[in-house]
Amino acid sequence: MKDYSLNLEDSKTFVLNYTVKDNQITVNLANGENYVIPYTAENEVKLLKRMKTQVLQSDEFMSKQEKRFSKSWKLAIWGVSMLALNVIASASGISAVSIVSGMWASWFVFDIGYRIYSMIDSKRNIKDINKNKMLLNNEERLNEKVKENHNVLAHTDEKTKKMVHSTPVDQPVFTLNSIDKIKYEELKQILENIDREEEFGFDYSSESDEKSLVLKKK
Repeated sequence: MKDYSLNLEDSKTFVLNYTVKDNQITVNLANGENYVIPYTAENEVKLLKRMKTQVLQSDEFMSKQEKRFSKSWKLAIWGVSMLALNVIASASGISAVSIVSGMWASWFVFDIGYRIYSMIDSKRNIKDINKNKMLLNNEERLNEKVKENHNVLAHTDEKTKKMVHSTPVDQPVFTLNSIDKIKYEELKQILENIDREEEFGFDYSSESDEKSLVLKKK
């Protein structure tokens, strides 16, 4: 997940993700540090619970990101307007005015670029929180259905399909640690596919995986 910490102190204990290798868990924190702990099912459950708490307590961070996006949008529009005025002033032909206007124009170009970056970053953070909340609201159902019926993976990336097929049957495919590997739109698509399959109630028990239905968009 992305960094939802509100300050430097929070970032020291904010878990971004973790990796499991050689019976060890490497925990990656928001402040850039990582540390290694022994792998046990209990330790992994504790990490996932910690990550769940981070998502559920992200309202303040979400509110700040929404305000940041709105402020950046307004300032970007203002910057574009001022840039246009400076371009007109630069074209007046008066050398002194042209020089000053040119300097201001350069500053406005920089500021507009920064505001656009802020908007994109805020949007990514907001989308990440929404994706993680979507997962938490559907986690059990999602992991059950993707293993029962691969048709719910229609219109998803090949990497996502590979991730599902390669996950051991006794382990969940999608957790707060693995959800970074798919996009918000893909998770939404899978859940929409599940809703459709549940609505129709089709029986695939006699169909092999190789011949499973692949829905195509017109």
